[in-house]
Amino acid sequence: MSIEKYETLRPLVNAALVTSPVIAALLVTPLFLISGMSSSSLERVLLLMSGNVLFTWALHLLLLRWLPKLGWQRLVLTIMIGLLLSLLETQEAASMSLLRQYLVRSITLLSINIIVYMISNFILLSQTKKQLDTENQQLRFANLEAQHKALKSQLNPHFLFNSIGTAKALIRKEPKLADEYLVKLSAILRWSFDNKRDTVTVREEMDFCRDYAELQQIRFGQALQFNTAVEEKYLDCMIPVFCLLTLLENAVKHNYMTEEDPLSIRFRNEGDLLIAENNVNKSFVLESSPGTGLQNLAERYRLLFDVPVTVEQDEKQFRVTVKMISE
Repeated sequence: MSIEKYETLRPLVNAALVTSPVIAALLVTPLFLISGMSSSSLERVLLLMSGNVLFTWALHLLLLRWLPKLGWQRLVLTIMIGLLLSLLETQEAASMSLLRQYLVRSITLLSINIIVYMISNFILLSQTKKQLDTENQQLRFANLEAQHKALKSQLNPHFLFNSIGTAKALIRKEPKLADEYLVKLSAILRWSFDNKRDTVTVREEMDFCRDYAELQQIRFGQALQFNTAVEEKYLDCMIPVFCLLTLLENAVKHNYMTEEDPLSIRFRNEGDLLIAENNVNKSFVLESSPGTGLQNLAERYRLLFDVPVTVEQDEKQFRVTVKMISE
C-alpha cells in the first residue's frame, strides 16, 4: 500500500477500532432492556456484535482500498455480502423462529452498514476538505508571492527612469552638479538593485530616503526641504522595501517648487503609524492623482501584511499613513 493511501485509510482504521464497541453497545442495549438477558449473556453478545462491526468496517476498508471510486455502491455491496453470509448461516432454516432470527440479523446488518458508511464518508469528506483547503492556501500564497514579485519589479525601473530624467536636466543646466548627482545616484542604484529583500527596517529606508533627498536637493536647492521625526523605538520596525522612497518620490514628482514657495516633506509617526506629509500648492500641482506608485505601495502592503495604506488630501496638505510592523 502506498504511503498516500495508508495516510488516507489510517483515520478510518482508528475510527473502526474506536466506534466498533460503541456501535455494538448502541445496538445491543435496547435488546438487553427489552429481553432482560443476563449480564453474562450481554457481555457475549456485545463481544460478538463488536466483532460483526469490525468485520463490516473491514469490508468497507477493503472496498475503499481496491475500489476507491465507489460511492453509495460500497454500501450496497457490503450489505449484499453481509446478507449473503447471514443467509448461508440460516439456509436450512424452515421454522418461523429461524426466519425471525434472519430478519433480526438483516436489520442489524443494515444498521451497522449505514452507521459505518456514514462515519467513513464523514471522515473521507473531512480529509478531502482539509486537503482542498491546504491546496487552496498554498495556491493563494503562491499567487500572492507572484503578485508581490511583479509589483516589486516595477519599482527599480520607475526609480531609475525618474533619476535619469533628473540627470538629463542637470547635464544641460549645470554639468558640475550633474557629475556630483551621478556619483551619488550610482551608489543609490547599486543599493537598490542589490537589495533583494521584500521588507526593510524603517531605519534603513529612512537613510536611503535621506540620500535620495540629497540628490534632489542638488537639483532643487532650498526649494526642497526634507526632515524626519520618527521615534527611535520604531526605527527597527519593518516596512516594504522602497516604501518611504515611493512616498518621497511621489511628493517630488507631483509638486512644483521654488525657493520662495518650497516643497516641505516630513516623515513623522503617531504610535506605530508612519505619516508622510507635504504641502500642496494647487496652482503648481502637476498631477492631481496619486499615480501608480501609491497604488503599487498599497497593493504590496496588502500582500505582505494585509493592512491598508491611507491617503488623505486637502487644499494645503497631502498625507499618506502606513503601518510600521513589529518583528
